[in-house]
Amino acid sequence: MARGRLCIALVTVGIALAGLSLGLQGADNKDKGGGLVGAETCATCHEDVAKAFNAGAHGQLMAARSKDVLNKACEGCHGPGSAHADNPSKANINRKPQPEACLSCHPQAQALMATNLPAHGRNNIACLDCHVPGHSPAPAQPLLSAEPAVMCAKCHGNVAAQSKLPYAHRKGDKPFACTSCHTVHGENRTGQLREYGYSGACIECHIDKGGPYVFPHPPRAANGCMQCHQPHGSANPKMLTRTRISDLCLECHTGLPSFHTINQAKYRNCQTCHIAVHGSNHDPNLKDD
Repeated sequence: MARGRLCIALVTVGIALAGLSLGLQGADNKDKGGGLVGAETCATCHEDVAKAFNAGAHGQLMAARSKDVLNKACEGCHGPGSAHADNPSKANINRKPQPEACLSCHPQAQALMATNLPAHGRNNIACLDCHVPGHSPAPAQPLLSAEPAVMCAKCHGNVAAQSKLPYAHRKGDKPFACTSCHTVHGENRTGQLREYGYSGACIECHIDKGGPYVFPHPPRAANGCMQCHQPHGSANPKMLTRTRISDLCLECHTGLPSFHTINQAKYRNCQTCHIAVHGSNHDPNLKDD
């Protein structure tokens, strides 16, 4: 497992360095073409935009890198500006940068999303569908066009609806940010979730349920926490997939002992005896916590 992760990390770093090299070569080629005028020239007309950009996250990081990087910032995204400076027109400048412009500095995002989150690519989700370019203060970080729960809901409406059910992951009356559990660029090989292993994202908060146990509950190894719980919201307490616990247990435990007659109330509440539903260090039948 560790060796596999190391290989993935090395491949990702290699792709990132290669993409960065190509991006820098592209910038050099534009310089040779004589089409660049520099950010100061752009600021003569777009003064407010330039000031806001320089004060924002993008501008500050570029300035920290070098003055030359910041000077090329406008044209790094919008293309060479000499024609636009001579004859300002919407037709001779890239008003909305394409993903290639972003990827010249963030090459790792494309590689990771292509391998771990291909659905975003198949649906033509571009960088600026979620992010803002930094010309003004961002509604949320990192340079997001809205808070994650609002922004993601534009595409994932069914999940947003689940978060409004009676039992859901909420802080007060607000749902948890999607990025609390999900990684939107796919920074690991499980793609959508931030942690490895059996429901690693859940265990990050629910540490007491993580084990390891001498006698683990097998369903968790099959489908993780979602074998019993709804991750985004449920009409049932504890975000369970079934209203009655006995119905949930009977999905797997069909071969009940003869004395477990479920027409008796005490056998319809499995947790009367089997308390340690997440696993036990003492009893193979999970009868003690």
